[in-house]
Amino acid sequence: MKYLKVMLLVAVAWCGISACGNIKDLQFVRIADVALGEMGFSKTTVKMNIAYFNPNNFALKLKDAQFDVYIDDSKVGHSMQDTLILIPAKDTFYFPVKIDVNMGNLMKNAANILANKEVTLKAMGNCKVGKSGVFFPFPIKVESKQQFNLF
Repeated sequence: MKYLKVMLLVAVAWCGISACGNIKDLQFVRIADVALGEMGFSKTTVKMNIAYFNPNNFALKLKDAQFDVYIDDSKVGHSMQDTLILIPAKDTFYFPVKIDVNMGNLMKNAANILANKEVTLKAMGNCKVGKSGVFFPFPIKVESKQQFNLF
C-alpha cells in the first residue's frame, strides 16, 4: 500500500512538471508610467510598470523577481520584487517595478549616453513563475534599443 502511494505521488508530480514544461515565454509589450521616486546623489529610485502578454491558455503567478539594469553594457541599477503577481491567461498584465539606480555608475557613462542617439537597455535576472503552488525558476532577459534625443 505504501509503495502504491509513493508511485501515485510520483505520477502526480510528473504530470505537474510536464504541464509546466509547456509554459510559453511571457512577451514584453511596453514600459508605462515611469516616475521618479526618491532622488539622491548616490541613489535614485525609478518606478514604472512593465506590460507583458501571457500567451498561455492558463493563469500563472510570478514572485521573487530580481534583476540588474544595464545601459550599453554598464550596470546602472537593481530591482527586487517580492510581491506575488497574478498573471491572467491570454491577456496583458502590468508588472510594477522599482529600480534603485546607482547614480555613480550612471554618471560615469553619461557622456557616452549623451553622445549616442540610441542606447541599449537590458534587464537580466531571475524570478519564479508557476501555478497551483508549484514555482519554477524563470530567467528575466529583456533587451531593447531606445532612442535618446536630448535636443
